[in-house]
Amino acid sequence: MTIDEYIANITSQLGSVKSNAEAAEVIRVSVTNMTEKKKNRFIIQRYLHKLRLAIENISPLTCSSDQWSYYRFALVYIGNTVSKEAAAE
Repeated sequence: MTIDEYIANITSQLGSVKSNAEAAEVIRVSVTNMTEKKKNRFIIQRYLHKLRLAIENISPLTCSSDQWSYYRFALVYIGNTVSKEAAAE
């Protein structure tokens, strides 16, 4: 599976979450899966950057207000995750 396919899968999962906690869990599990598959930090950071761009490109007109809220939360969570990854280096 390519990173772009993985991102499409994760954004699809984020579109069906029902809480901020679920959104955080989807992202946390996706990063954990990449870590377990021995992906290096550069690839994980690139994935998070591309995931953030994919979420930013989602139009608020194509989703409910709750979904939009969860996408916005996911962006904040991704930002925090990127900061933690950078600090771990």
